[in-house]
Amino acid sequence: MQTQTSGRGARARAAHWALRPVPLVAPRGMSPVVQLTALVLAAHTSDSVGSADLDVLARLGGQSPQQVEDLLDQLVRCRLLAAWHHLREHDEISWRLPERDTLSSATPGR
Repeated sequence: MQTQTSGRGARARAAHWALRPVPLVAPRGMSPVVQLTALVLAAHTSDSVGSADLDVLARLGGQSPQQVEDLLDQLVRCRLLAAWHHLREHDEISWRLPERDTLSSATPGR
């Protein structure tokens, strides 16, 4: 019972994200799996940083943990993420978004 977590935190994070979505939109032409990964990350991002268990990211995106890491690399290459790190002691992934001015200059039309 002590290892179970309440759904309250997840619901609060989802409500916050619904009211103030993070500008994490994959560029046009990216594969659907990259777009889904960007959406999953956006749901776990607040104030330009985010983190989640690797297994959660893999399950929500329908990918293996290794595939999630490859997709995160793609998101860094297309400058949607500034960086990401695998915290192996907790099997957690953390990431941060680029600076706002970098993000708007990389996204034409905004």
